[in-house]
Amino acid sequence: MLASLAFAGSSALAASECSRTIPVHGKCEIALDALHPTQSAIGAMQVEERVARMTPGIDGAEYTSKWAVPVVQAPDGKFYLTDGHHLASVLTRVGATKITAEVIHRFDNPATFWNEMQVRHWVYLFDSHGKPITPEALPAHIRDMGDDAYRSLAGYAENAGFFKKTDAYFMEFVWARYFGSRMGWQPIDRLNLLSALQTAEKLACQPEARDLPGYAGPCSTGK
Repeated sequence: MLASLAFAGSSALAASECSRTIPVHGKCEIALDALHPTQSAIGAMQVEERVARMTPGIDGAEYTSKWAVPVVQAPDGKFYLTDGHHLASVLTRVGATKITAEVIHRFDNPATFWNEMQVRHWVYLFDSHGKPITPEALPAHIRDMGDDAYRSLAGYAENAGFFKKTDAYFMEFVWARYFGSRMGWQPIDRLNLLSALQTAEKLACQPEARDLPGYAGPCSTGK
């Protein structure tokens, strides 16, 4: 009897499916495959590390229930992820099927949708080398996002304290473009990651990086 009541209680607390009936700032459950990215790539090396620490087959909706992933609904009814692309990629790779989302905005005018998304900094229209792309070039699904090795490098550099975390939109991508442009976009993988990170440490505190979000320079003696 108690088990039945517990089951019924947990079902009652489950979030509704994401739809137009969900109010703005309301929470809902959505299939990971139904989410549309607002950036073209992720840092695959960092994603793979997180995947290795996760439990296969995890309940993604429950895992994200406390800190719901932000989404917006487009005029055509599709839901676009505005943050949490790396988390969504991790959950997809460990076999999760759904997440808990918070609908932070709903758009009505298809003619101004992408312009409004850019004004609000909810989309990053650049490829892995920092070149502009159109909204049509964005991947259709989370699983379709490409790899940006310099986004991984920026993430590791941030973790190491080479620059500080701020609330700036897509700040890791800004640093990724800075590092890539000054390192000649040389390929980065796990074999040369340490060397690349050492170079990033030197670049992060240079005067030309002072206008980037989270700048922690100038360089101290010996760097």
